[in-house]
Order: sequence, then structure tokens, then C-alpha cells
Amino acid sequence: MKLFLKILAAAIFVALLVVILVKREPQVEKTAFIMGTPVRLQVTGRNAASLIDQALAEMRRLEGMFDWHKPESAINNIHPYDNLPEIKEILELSARINELSGGGFDIQFAGQMNLGGIGKGYAVEKARQLLLNKGIKRAIIDMRSSIAVIGDGWKIGVLDPRTKETECFFKQIILNNGEALATSGQYERLGHIIDPRTGQLADKCLSVTVVGKDAALADALSTAIFVLGPAKGLALAAKLRVGVFIVDKNGETYDNLSSKLR
Repeated sequence: MKLFLKILAAAIFVALLVVILVKREPQVEKTAFIMGTPVRLQVTGRNAASLIDQALAEMRRLEGMFDWHKPESAINNIHPYDNLPEIKEILELSARINELSGGGFDIQFAGQMNLGGIGKGYAVEKARQLLLNKGIKRAIIDMRSSIAVIGDGWKIGVLDPRTKETECFFKQIILNNGEALATSGQYERLGHIIDPRTGQLADKCLSVTVVGKDAALADALSTAIFVLGPAKGLALAAKLRVGVFIVDKNGETYDNLSSKLR
């Protein structure tokens, strides 16, 4: 009898192990370099490797459309706009943030159109939508300054802009399913954020991180709030119902993310 029970217990253990292994879906991670930025995609699910390749291909396609350095790109040719829904969508969103921020965000500057303040977020969001449409339940698209997730419990470090250390994290923000994050700051590329209303260096903040449901919107808003400063930036975030974490020029912090900060 004891031998029978031992054999039965072993059989049950093996059966449970097989079930667990069958249910455990593969996790795949790949990196690339798109829009001048390192990109990391981690996807859990069937055909994860193939789906990452598809998501990266979509991001590269958008890179080709948005690259204002290339004369042949769609953004530098006004005629194709009506036939390209991506261009129409990103221009409409840019115009909306420009209006809401009182001109604090503007893709037109010095006679050129530059999508640097929204293009990465837009590409990240489109990659996420592709993965969602393929049935993926857990993934992260990490483009450093723009991040979007599928699934809960992603811990994202926010760099401390008060130090030159590249791996010194000031806070952690928890992202859950359907959320996105974007950060703007002068600490990596001093002088690249300009107040389009004055043409002068935007100097009211050291960094701004926005958390919302759309990576493109978060990207544009992080730039706009960086230009506007803490008071107007918090008001804009409240109006659009997004989360924000601001470090001002003196190193003081402001946020409406208390439940997400660690």
C-alpha cells in the first residue's frame, strides 16, 4: 500500500510539473537602436521572438517617416500628409498639446518640423498596440525616455537629474497594464529642450516624468510641462488626468503620483 501511494504521489507530481511547463509561456527579450536611442523589448507569450521582430519593424518604419534629417522622409514632404494616417495623427496630437500648453510644445521651430518631442512615444505606443492586437498579455517596450507596458507591476527607475551619475535612480514608478511613461530632461543633452515661445533654453525644470495611458501623449506632455514649469505643469497634468513627477531647477520635487512612487 505504501509503495502504491508513493507511486501515485510521484505520478501526480510529474503530471503537475507537465501542466506547469505547458502553461509557462516563453519570455523573449531583444534590443535595437532606433531614432538614435537604444530600444529594449521584452515579451512573454507564444511567438514572442517573431512578434518582437514585427514590433521593431514597425518602429523602424515610423523612424523612416519621422526623420527630419532625411529630405525624402514623409515629415519633410507636405504632399503625402493626407495619405498617411500616422502623419495626420501625430500632427493633430502635436497641435492639441501646443494649444493646451499655450505654445509650450511646438514641433515647428526655426523653420523646421522636428518630432523629437513626440516621435519616440508615438513609435512606442504603436509597437504596444501591435503586440496587443496579437494577443500578448505581458510586455514592455523601453525606449529609455519613453516606455509602455502590457501587464501589471513594472518597476521603472527615474534617474536623479541632480547628479551626473547615469545609473543613480531618484525614484521608482510602478506601471500597470495599459500605462506609459515619458521623461524629459536636460541632464543627458544639455540645451536640447527649448521654450518655443521665446527661443531660449527651457530652464524651469531639471526633469519631468509623465505617466498616462498613451505613450505619444505622455512624451509630448513631458516636454510641454518641462517648458511650463511646476505650477502650470501640474495644472496641465490635472486637466488631462495624467500623473506627473517634476524636479524643478532647484532640485525640489512636485508630483501627483504618491500611490505609484517608491
